[in-house]
Amino acid sequence: MSVNSLPQLHSSLNLSGSDCFSDGIEFAMGKCDMSYRRALLISNPRTGRYGTRRAPQLDQLCDLLRAHAIEVELLVTGGPEDATRFAATAQANGFNEVIVAGGDGTINEAVQGLVGTEVRLGILPTGTGNVLAHELKLPLDVTEAARVIVAGRTQRIFAGCAISESPNTRRYFLLMAGIGLDASVVSRVHPGLKKRIGKAAFWYSGLSQLADWQPVPFEIEVAGKVYHPTFAVIGKAAGYGGELAVTPRARLDQPMFEICIIESRSRLRYLRLLSHVMRGGIPANLRGIRFLQAKVAQSRGSAAVQVDGEVIGNLPMKFEIAAQTLEVIIP
Repeated sequence: MSVNSLPQLHSSLNLSGSDCFSDGIEFAMGKCDMSYRRALLISNPRTGRYGTRRAPQLDQLCDLLRAHAIEVELLVTGGPEDATRFAATAQANGFNEVIVAGGDGTINEAVQGLVGTEVRLGILPTGTGNVLAHELKLPLDVTEAARVIVAGRTQRIFAGCAISESPNTRRYFLLMAGIGLDASVVSRVHPGLKKRIGKAAFWYSGLSQLADWQPVPFEIEVAGKVYHPTFAVIGKAAGYGGELAVTPRARLDQPMFEICIIESRSRLRYLRLLSHVMRGGIPANLRGIRFLQAKVAQSRGSAAVQVDGEVIGNLPMKFEIAAQTLEVIIP
């Protein structure tokens, strides 16, 4: 199916309204309404490592879904923000599910168009890191992931929202927002290297970044207290880059952030902290390290910011729990 065969897609989204979290949202886990399922499958053919993209073919996955009474229409992304535009018009075009065949970046794009709708999200993980798939305990084999979609078990999860003050724009995230060091690392990852060696590209970029990084403090305000870290993670999920743990107590199904604040200016200390991150998490009692639970955080300065592995700009920004939950298909 071509892009032009759908009704005209909106070229922009109005995300400037107030979406801060309010108490009383009911968390639920259940099963999709099996009486009628119509899915828009959004595929990013450029995601993941070369071998990941070859098999099985998308038409085989579509056949599997159709064999289980799920109507499927396929759209292929051709550039940035296509997944957002496709997802944003899914409900109006009669779809009650959006399935993303891609990595965390493509999923994050689709989420921008799904938050605030009644459309469910299904995932066929074909990316480099597939961090969200790990968090949701989805199989990384896409055929098995398609079978999870067929089964139709769902849960509601809470998204975070990063709000830029100038201009007033919003970016939803399901995994984390990182301020400072990791945003610099992400910005230096070469796309070609990422495709060839996968997650190792982030390690290569991170170590090279640490070699000449000059830590610059910024402000982050949480519950009326102001801190001056050089690195902070506003975590919505426990995993960070898959096997790493920076906010191990964060949960997708809870309307709360775990915020990790690191105030050190020593590059050597960051290397030491990395060893803790690789072994399950940073001890909470280390000097200059703070772990906070909060629904809102305000950060000021000029440091770069990334959400779900994509750089979105620089401070100042506000981070809050989104008002609307998102229904996701899980094992």
